Amino acid sequence: MNTLNENRSSTPVLGIKDKYLDQLHSDFQLLSEIVLTQMIKAEELVYDNHNKDIVDILKRNEKLINSLDITIKEKVINAIMLFTPRASDLRRLMAYHDMTISMERVGDLIENVSLALKEIDFSIKGFEVYKRLLGKMFTQTDKMLRKAVFAFSGVSHEMAYDTILMDDKVDKLERKIERKLAEDFNNQVLNTQSLVNMMNLNSISYYLERIGDKAVDIAESAVYLIEGKDIRHDKFVKVTKKDEADDKVQKLDKEDKTKSENQ
Repeated sequence: MNTLNENRSSTPVLGIKDKYLDQLHSDFQLLSEIVLTQMIKAEELVYDNHNKDIVDILKRNEKLINSLDITIKEKVINAIMLFTPRASDLRRLMAYHDMTISMERVGDLIENVSLALKEIDFSIKGFEVYKRLLGKMFTQTDKMLRKAVFAFSGVSHEMAYDTILMDDKVDKLERKIERKLAEDFNNQVLNTQSLVNMMNLNSISYYLERIGDKAVDIAESAVYLIEGKDIRHDKFVKVTKKDEADDKVQKLDKEDKTKSENQ
């Protein structure tokens, strides 16, 4: 009889907890969607950097990101206090907390990018080409961010590791922009706006590289959630996964070569 009463009393609590966690997941999904939209809008500014409508959308969304950041963190703390979560739920809650911090930081970095873009005059000779380079870097960081978010939402450790391995490409693009600026404008007498352009292009490439780093942080949180492993400082795991990825690419190349020879 006591067992029956205990089951009855525990069922509503379980329902409340599940509902609470579902709401938390919905909040995080909304935050993710807004941040990913911000990336798209910021990239549009590269090709139309004085578009007031885009700037207004970015400002509006940034306020939503800040609001959701506070809401999610509060819900995580409340869930830990109210429900005494078991290990798997606690991992999920901590993953939400860590990923929310990263997403909010991405929002701040996107805001910095949009402010820097507004200061650039691409019509000055020699700067038009940087639109294409920034576009490439945006594409790469956007891919990383999406993979990291989907790794968490779809519970896919493979996508999480893919995100981590993509970080090198973003780093290379940042260095490429830095080198190109030095080569293109070396020993030239530059006016004030040209100097402003160079400073802001360097800043934007740095901000995008930092967004890539935040995507890696999110991917690492996803790995922690899925596998229960903290790989943030585990170089061996990352190197192993990189070797596995390289082997996979080589295997695909061999298969393609074999097919070509047989045709």
